[in-house]
Amino acid sequence: LVLPALLAGTVGPLATMTIIALTSWPWGARMTRAQTMALRNREFITAARMVGEPSWRIIFVEILPNLVPLIGINIVGSIIYAIVAQTTLEYLGFGDPLNVTWGTMLYNAQNSSAIIVGAWWDIGAPAMGIALVGLGLALLNFTFDEIANPQLRSGPALSRWLRLTRLRRRELEAAA
Repeated sequence: LVLPALLAGTVGPLATMTIIALTSWPWGARMTRAQTMALRNREFITAARMVGEPSWRIIFVEILPNLVPLIGINIVGSIIYAIVAQTTLEYLGFGDPLNVTWGTMLYNAQNSSAIIVGAWWDIGAPAMGIALVGLGLALLNFTFDEIANPQLRSGPALSRWLRLTRLRRRELEAAA
């Protein structure tokens, strides 16, 4: 957070979030590289090599479609991190106080003693905005995870949920 803290006062909040998102890529890159290395040794890649497929086709047709959900997870995770980091920087006072952001709203609410005065809406509105955007992006991330993880696509969890739903429906019909 040192680089964004230094730049937060000179650039706007969107630029700060962009800087944070661009500097948070190493974790996602390591995860994507590890998955690529795991895919490289799979049978369908070996079969494509033995058939004589060119390297560009193996990369774009065989490997990349398997990495798209993981790349989506990395992008959404970086966006969530950027929003929280930018809000934290603004809340700590490392930003332009004239820009209206969730962080500056929380900063101003703290400085005006909104909790002590009883003005809960000064803290509630930006906190609810952060929570709803974070929740929406987290749900999107869970969707990407269900697409990427074959164990979450179906199986015991889905069949158990369907069985419990049918059981509950029968109980409601019997009670009526």
